[in-house]
Amino acid sequence: MNPRFLHDNQEFPKIERKKFVLSIVLGVYFSFTLYSLLYLTREVLRLFSVTWEYDIWMLSDEEVNFLNLFFAFISLIFAQSMCFSYWFGSPRKAFEKRNIHKSGIISDQRVLKLSFLGWACLFALLSYIHSEVFLAYSFYPKYNYLFILLIIVLFLQSWVTIRRIYKQKSFKWMLISASIISVLAFTYSRINIYDYKKINEIILKKNIAYRYKLELAEANTCEWNLYLPYRIARDTYFCLVNPPSDSGKLNNPILIFNGAELSFNDLEENLPHLSTMEDYERLRLYFSYKLYIDKSVKMSFVNRLKGILTNAEYPSLAYIVIPKNWYYTGQYSPHHFFTQRLHSEKPYSNADLKEFELLSVSYVNDSVQVNNATYAKNDFYSIIKQEIEQYDNYLVVFSFDEEMIFADYIFVLDELRRAVFDIRNAYAIENYAKEYEMLSSEKFETVRSKIPMRVMEVSNVPFCTYGLIPNK
Repeated sequence: MNPRFLHDNQEFPKIERKKFVLSIVLGVYFSFTLYSLLYLTREVLRLFSVTWEYDIWMLSDEEVNFLNLFFAFISLIFAQSMCFSYWFGSPRKAFEKRNIHKSGIISDQRVLKLSFLGWACLFALLSYIHSEVFLAYSFYPKYNYLFILLIIVLFLQSWVTIRRIYKQKSFKWMLISASIISVLAFTYSRINIYDYKKINEIILKKNIAYRYKLELAEANTCEWNLYLPYRIARDTYFCLVNPPSDSGKLNNPILIFNGAELSFNDLEENLPHLSTMEDYERLRLYFSYKLYIDKSVKMSFVNRLKGILTNAEYPSLAYIVIPKNWYYTGQYSPHHFFTQRLHSEKPYSNADLKEFELLSVSYVNDSVQVNNATYAKNDFYSIIKQEIEQYDNYLVVFSFDEEMIFADYIFVLDELRRAVFDIRNAYAIENYAKEYEMLSSEKFETVRSKIPMRVMEVSNVPFCTYGLIPNK
């Protein structure tokens, strides 16, 4: 036996011309079919991501082109693998010795397909989960190198046994193969099997945020929950938007209730009182409406809506906001909200106010006034934190007028709440060696009682209600 039989420089098997041409035709047909299937699978996953609010997993043009190119390379590499199996997989004749080299090549192609299939199923599941949790999540461009590496690994893996058998001869074949696959892949990627932009338009034309160019306010201390707490009605919401016009934003916002435009008077006449609903006691404690409010809407309209909800005996509301330093794409997530409790009566009388150290806060011309001293907007957090730390019996009296916009209103409340949360956290670490949110329920309540959150709104806005931020 030749001691170098494993290293023989084998000759590439002769393939009949008809068989070669047939394999190429079938390979192109198979690759384009697989490309179409992968393209449609991506669009189906996007359709599954559509929420009841008509949000959809959005893809930019650059991301679509990149994924198309990725699908095309995968399809063509698999088509090449199919050709290899066809060329080297001719049935053995009777009593013919088994060709170990050919069997190894065919086994490699089978393992390649099975391994990729398992990875693809896992990736599809993760993509769907991400599209459900974060509609704005994108693998592109942050993780595009993973897709490129996968293409390179798959291509080289299909040549492993061929390279081992045919040595240097295979380099020329690999170069020719890579060139043909690259050209065809770029050609395929320019073919959109279905107009993805049309899908976006069909879904988003029913989306209020998209239709009215809704711009939400930002907050640091917003709450997050994947499915929203049960106290917030998932299928009922209000929306105040300033639809864009040729001259900019309109002065009078549009009020939308559950997808239908209506006036404040109509809402006041038709909104059912909470006390008329079944299971009133439970709803009184837990029920909240979601409010999508454009950040440029004036507080005169916001407070009129709050007044209507207060008169209808709804206990609290949840402003849908965007977390500050939001690192996803431009879409918002409806799972982030800023809660506020409503009161039908003033929470404090003049006699009660004498028991507190009053901290007067107002927002004027991009600056904040604290006890009649004016500070820059960026300094408000540190100033109000120092004041709250100084007085155990503090009460923040937040005053504003009807010209104040909603974004500034949320900014003040958000900074107040952030200051209290940080004070609580420092107290918890000092006394319990744990962060505030990590404490047991008993210690959590102790810290919250020790450092309460007291905020009262005072305004000349019609329909204004006095409110307290929830003592969380």
